[in-house]
Amino acid sequence: MREELSFSYGEGRYKIFVTAVITADGVSATITGGDKPHVGGMAMSIPRPGGTSGKTACDTWIIPVPGHKDHEVASQASRLICLQTGMTAAVTAGIHIDQARPEEIALVVQNCHKAAELLCHKVSRGQCQGDGSLDTL
Repeated sequence: MREELSFSYGEGRYKIFVTAVITADGVSATITGGDKPHVGGMAMSIPRPGGTSGKTACDTWIIPVPGHKDHEVASQASRLICLQTGMTAAVTAGIHIDQARPEEIALVVQNCHKAAELLCHKVSRGQCQGDGSLDTL
């Protein structure tokens, strides 16, 4: 199995673009946006048994690009995808908004989280169409 999915979430300067490749046992996603999309950080999360709780947990490795904080978005997204789908998740992120105020950064981070949730929904429900479409929830 190999599916590709592309969609966006948000509006204007705060729009986030997601491109993902979904395989039988993993998700590789790129999250970009803003005035200057780039590669700013990476994270990979691998599922593991959660101990006595019986829930799935995950281990996460992070690779930041010096001077960037995009690894924080990548880490949050990879953990969410891993925990929600039970699959290995690798996420590369790079979002830059010129002279962003704290509330703008918060909105971008929120949009990244919502976009990752939408990706999880598509993967978990087997709704990847391979045509770049995104069904509404």
